[in-house]
Amino acid sequence: MPVAIDSITISQDCKTITTVFSGLTGNIDVEFLNNITETEVLATVTNSGGSGTWVLTSATAGETFNGVITISYPTTGIEKYAVGMCELDCCIAGLVTSAINCTCECDKCDDDLRTAEKVRLLSQSALYSAINNNVTDAINKYNKAKEFCTASCACGC
Repeated sequence: MPVAIDSITISQDCKTITTVFSGLTGNIDVEFLNNITETEVLATVTNSGGSGTWVLTSATAGETFNGVITISYPTTGIEKYAVGMCELDCCIAGLVTSAINCTCECDKCDDDLRTAEKVRLLSQSALYSAINNNVTDAINKYNKAKEFCTASCACGC
């Protein structure tokens, strides 16, 4: 049976990444590259009970899995991509809260909601690109979403 990465899941708190391989047994060296922060982690991960599932936690890696992540099994050249959404989800939540709490007497409160929509659409588009192995597009969309998160101005614009 050939080795393959069947699926990748990043936990909602972005502290754990679970990778399901087929065709492997025992412990393996896996490489994780955060394409946004350019942080690379080479980790030996342990097979969870012989199921083909390998789990890496941020305690092992030393960072959370925010951004576009490349997961590769270096000895075979196999790689797949995933997107950790925690920082973008936090941004969206902050923008929505800001819009809800807004007391402007104008349409500026709606600006935060429109920005939240843009961030959400870009993050979902980045995820779609990553799933379809278009890592450059995923990185570009993720970075654009991050730009919207730092460019909020609300009532004072």
